[in-house]
Amino acid sequence: MVLTDDEFKLFSQLIYNESGIAIKEAKKEFLLARLRKRLQLNQLDSFYRYYKFVTDKAGGQRELLDLLDSLTINETSFFRNRPQFDILANLVIPELKNKRADKHTLRLWSAGCSRGQEAYSIAMSLLEHLDIPRSWDIKIIASDISLRVLEFAQKGLYNKNEMETVSPEYQREYFESLNHQYQVKSYVRKLVVFDYHNLKHENGLLGLDVIFCRNVMIYFDIEEQKRLIEKFHKSLTEGGYLFLGHAESLQGLSDKFQFIYHDKGAVYRKIA
Repeated sequence: MVLTDDEFKLFSQLIYNESGIAIKEAKKEFLLARLRKRLQLNQLDSFYRYYKFVTDKAGGQRELLDLLDSLTINETSFFRNRPQFDILANLVIPELKNKRADKHTLRLWSAGCSRGQEAYSIAMSLLEHLDIPRSWDIKIIASDISLRVLEFAQKGLYNKNEMETVSPEYQREYFESLNHQYQVKSYVRKLVVFDYHNLKHENGLLGLDVIFCRNVMIYFDIEEQKRLIEKFHKSLTEGGYLFLGHAESLQGLSDKFQFIYHDKGAVYRKIA
């Protein structure tokens, strides 16, 4: 089954309008492979019929979400890009302890949280480096466009291979064994609120201390990247921190953040 140029334009525009994900001509074969799989699962025999199905507001909304889900990789791990978590522990958390000493309130966002490892890594970092962590009101909002990975993340259940980047000390402190797997302990999971969110749309989050949005902007074109960074700037409190993927940069996108490089790790700080 061949994807015509007109069909490619229909789907690429639909995907862009719904999620901000830009599918360029060079990715046509990639899109074709994903569409073929969705057609097979839905027992449809033409791309046009599938397009009519996913654009049907009454019955195709869940399938549209599944299509968008199929376009992202969802690759993640605990404490991925360790130097950034070193910055979180050694620079950001000490500053937040002083900044929030009166209210003991912290608000963070893991945008594009995938299977939950990033959000739980943030939670463990806070518990490890805050003085009397249980005296703090901590809320980590973890969002993703994939309902499938959110359902997985909420369980906080991981296999042995997924635990390779978690130190034995952290495994003992923050996990418990369950049927030959490792589950994040309940008091850690309570710090994280998993929620569906499409970064194309607003979610009203304000006053955030830290945002992690790593390896997400690579899916967007320049205009969508600028819009997203402006959204993050609005959501962060003065002096708040933004963590991006190691291959992502704000250069040419925004001058409202200070770039900080420390011991092989990088973070952006909202300029007061």
